[in-house]
Amino acid sequence: MTVNANFVNNVYSSLKQETMFNDLTFVIAHENEIKPTPLVKPIVALSPKGCVIGDKLTKTNDNGEIIVTKKREVKSTVSIDIYLPYSMGGIEGHRIFDQIATHLLFTQNLTISGATCSEADYDASCQAIVLKSSFVFTNVVES
Repeated sequence: MTVNANFVNNVYSSLKQETMFNDLTFVIAHENEIKPTPLVKPIVALSPKGCVIGDKLTKTNDNGEIIVTKKREVKSTVSIDIYLPYSMGGIEGHRIFDQIATHLLFTQNLTISGATCSEADYDASCQAIVLKSSFVFTNVVES
């Protein structure tokens, strides 16, 4: 399993176990997955959106010698798209995003180096309002 897939699974597990999200359905999304239509309750779809593996990190000894380590910084992007019934309105998507962001930022042992959230938009293919967002998680791995 890739580093990015691991982050998706970790975030998915964290959100699914949190009791404040009991009214939401979390899924790990696939591009060609059939979406339930029409939606009757919010669905939050998580998927990997790529990762960047940096160069090997260095450290400096007390004598000034620079040593190349086996560690690398990895930035994994996880897409978190919120699908809502049209009757709930777009503002509900932003409320859900705020709850998810707060949970990930302040209750988890994850380093988030970036997050984005778009405006809510109607998707006719699944007859739902969709709020697209993503989080960039930074981690150091040893190769």
